[in-house]
Amino acid sequence: MPYGIEVTATSSAAADVIFKHLCVPEAWGEWGGFWTRARREAAGAEHPNGIGAVRHVRSWRAEVVAWDPPRHYGYIAQAGPPRRRLRADVTLEPHVKGTLIRWRGEIDGFPGIGPVARAALRRRLGAYARRVAWHSERCEPGCPARLPGAI
Repeated sequence: MPYGIEVTATSSAAADVIFKHLCVPEAWGEWGGFWTRARREAAGAEHPNGIGAVRHVRSWRAEVVAWDPPRHYGYIAQAGPPRRRLRADVTLEPHVKGTLIRWRGEIDGFPGIGPVARAALRRRLGAYARRVAWHSERCEPGCPARLPGAI
């Protein structure tokens, strides 16, 4: 049974700046708090960071399934063992303080651990939303999201 959650964060950064940080895999290492660098394994069909792009982050492999700059970015990630599947959608909306980041996720559950899986997903995606919001406001010139051709 899948378990879904939604988290939000706000940022004074513009939606296109945040979107670049979401869609450039190497930028995830700047704000994601990962021990290893994120990297692109395959480019998307119409854009290198677009639909069909595959990235590797820690033990996760994620494929971009929604790409509508600068409003909607979605991916399906899988990790294992045991095999876990996460569908996540990030929408960026105008907000009085700049941009509202709405990160929705649905993870395949395992019998008996539904509340644990939901709490872990909420904590992880909440951290991602807050970190990308904070980093996008303070992005340094050397950040991979600043490279041309991100979106």
